[in-house]
Amino acid sequence: MAADTKGPVDMTRHRASAPDRGGRGRLLLRLQATLVGLLCFSAGAVPRLLPALLGVLALVAAIHVFTVDPKRPLMLLRTAFGIALAVFIAYLFINATWAPDREAGLAKAATVLGLAVGAFLIAASYALRTGDEARVLAISALAGLMLGAAFLLIEIIFDEPIVRFVSNHIVQLFDITPKKMKIEHGEVTKISAFVLNRNVTSLVLLLVPGLLFTLALAASRRRTGFVALLAITAISVLLSQSGTSVMAFFVGALVLGLAARSRKATRMLLVTGWTIAVLLAVPLGAVPYGLGWQHWKWLPPESVAARFYIWKYVADKIHETPIAGIGIRATRDLHLTIPADAGDPTETEGPLRGREARHPHNIFLQTWLELGAIGAILLLGVGLTGLWAIRAWPPILEASGYTLFAVCCAIGVSGFDLWQTWLLAALAIAWAAMLLAARLPALARPTAVGAGPLRPSGKAALPATIA
Repeated sequence: MAADTKGPVDMTRHRASAPDRGGRGRLLLRLQATLVGLLCFSAGAVPRLLPALLGVLALVAAIHVFTVDPKRPLMLLRTAFGIALAVFIAYLFINATWAPDREAGLAKAATVLGLAVGAFLIAASYALRTGDEARVLAISALAGLMLGAAFLLIEIIFDEPIVRFVSNHIVQLFDITPKKMKIEHGEVTKISAFVLNRNVTSLVLLLVPGLLFTLALAASRRRTGFVALLAITAISVLLSQSGTSVMAFFVGALVLGLAARSRKATRMLLVTGWTIAVLLAVPLGAVPYGLGWQHWKWLPPESVAARFYIWKYVADKIHETPIAGIGIRATRDLHLTIPADAGDPTETEGPLRGREARHPHNIFLQTWLELGAIGAILLLGVGLTGLWAIRAWPPILEASGYTLFAVCCAIGVSGFDLWQTWLLAALAIAWAAMLLAARLPALARPTAVGAGPLRPSGKAALPATIA
């Protein structure tokens, strides 16, 4: 009998998916595919929509999961990573009780919890999808990401014509400030290039799973899809004003190249780097300033060089409350004003003279400042358990997971405020997308064409993914 040919895992998946094959199941799949595509498009076009779209997608995923296998989210939560993340989020609520703005701190902790729950529901839904269903979702995600990347490239090259039109004739998309835009006769005539940094960063975060999604295409179209997405993203990143995204893009390429040679060495490098970055963030944060890098004339003073001042200033503040921190989201509420050259009276000029440091531009320093040593240790655990989970993935997916982890770290080193909701949503979406990629037949079977056969040394033939 045909049923006798199925293994235990296949039988479990068959039974789990059986109740969902009716009309409601097809409707949920179509709705989920539409939302996934819209969400990926928003990453490049309107990243501020990501949290709301993630919430809607999570609701659809919850209906699917609780119809098919209600226990699936608990299975994910009971993993080492799930437990570590749950403990970290629980500490956020405790930490918020001594934040300067307790209500805002609790609200942000609740936001993190909501995004995490949504990501787990979406991941659980992906895990219950068959290979064919995963292909439908992946192709929709890839199409949305391609359109979002093309939208972003048009905005960068032609000085944001679409955003200006929407802001002038439909709805105001940004706060009207001289820093962000130029207004003449009541109309927005120019928008600062850095306004698109969120878009570029979101696109870079979704690039790795997006490239994996090209495996959902027909074999004859994979190479074209792979090259097109990579080229559009690379051009957008290199033409943008986001130095953080440029760094993350090249760090990801470097780690992927290393993973192609040895996944074990890559994992050990990331474990070591993550541990050092978290535990030694405070002394390392003061190193660039101590070496005088802020005086290098070739560095943009208002971005890169300015961060060296901020890091040194924040590192000095951490020593005041090293154990428990000043409270989640407290940096912006303190309105810290950095004097010329971060307090050095010998300096009369500096890129931050008299300006506020609303956040440290470094998630590791921000963790120490707001959450203290307790939060730093818990964050360390989240990262290490995540890396441990990635090692069990199929070869190509494992290498891609290490690449995405490195990209996230690079963005965290010199990017945005840790608690920006759109950024947290982008991170959740990117990692959930990796689990969707894992359901693709080409990645689910390590020996399949395009999945990268294992060599005797344990190395994966990564180039085979676009064959």
